Amino acid sequence: MTNGDLFSQVLQEYRPDPNILVKKRQELLRDLGDKLGAPVVAYIANTTHPISAMMQLDVDSVIDFVKVASRNSKELYFILESSGGDGNVAEKLLHVFREVFTKSFNVIVPNSAKSAATMLSIGADKIIMGTNSELGPIDPQIAVTLPTGQSQYVPAKSITGTLTKIKEDIEKNEKLATMYYPVLQQIRPETIKFCEDAISFSTSFAKRWLQKGSMRGKPKKDLEKTAKELTTGDRFNMHGSVINHEEAKKELGLNVEFWDQKDERWQLLWDYYLRAKASFQMNPNAAKLFETTETSVTMNIQIIPMQGVQPIK
Repeated sequence: MTNGDLFSQVLQEYRPDPNILVKKRQELLRDLGDKLGAPVVAYIANTTHPISAMMQLDVDSVIDFVKVASRNSKELYFILESSGGDGNVAEKLLHVFREVFTKSFNVIVPNSAKSAATMLSIGADKIIMGTNSELGPIDPQIAVTLPTGQSQYVPAKSITGTLTKIKEDIEKNEKLATMYYPVLQQIRPETIKFCEDAISFSTSFAKRWLQKGSMRGKPKKDLEKTAKELTTGDRFNMHGSVINHEEAKKELGLNVEFWDQKDERWQLLWDYYLRAKASFQMNPNAAKLFETTETSVTMNIQIIPMQGVQPIK
């Protein structure tokens, strides 16, 4: 049976009773935990929901299932699906995981763990990935206001890099200063400082948690190289760049364990993942799912579309 067939079957099999779907997911977490010899918990974001980013509100839910998982184990496997969010939340969760699960803390990426989710992943002892799993760069994104009044996120390194290029161009040809003046007027000084601080935070984060986690014991020069590649490097120059299991292991030096699609552990994981995604399709207000073998919490956030303003006649 293909993955697509399984997903369709799940959608049909468990309508209209989502409680059966919850029990089946918890059974799969239990079966996977039995094979791994440690508890498995899940944090699955509905990446199609507009408010699915990693945020401070998540911490309480995560702490609750940490309590459940740590009753009889100092080891944890954490299934993670997220497009990213607040890097400070990633760091806070890492402090909790590393303090509670002293034997080992491992992240499993069924599909996508990007940006802040990558930050959380590199702090793990081991990152488990499959053929379609991906991490991403952790270069900070800054909200800037466009001439239209709308906001858009751009990489902090793009802003600082633009300033560096302008400086170099003017040093070579002073006449270009007049041409660049309108551009420089649009960049506020505090924005530049904010970009520099954000890049500094991401780089410092990477070095600190790589050393404690997925690159523990590696030479300092290797840590610094990987931190640079993830934050300001040119190899993965777009924020959405895909870092697959081979690149994560060979190019970045992360401690990655690969599960192929024939691996029974991967099959259990993928079965669980599709059922989690099916629950989002059944409930479009669901932004995130937090789950253990005993508890299941769905964060529901309803998006109310704004009504257009009617012109005065």
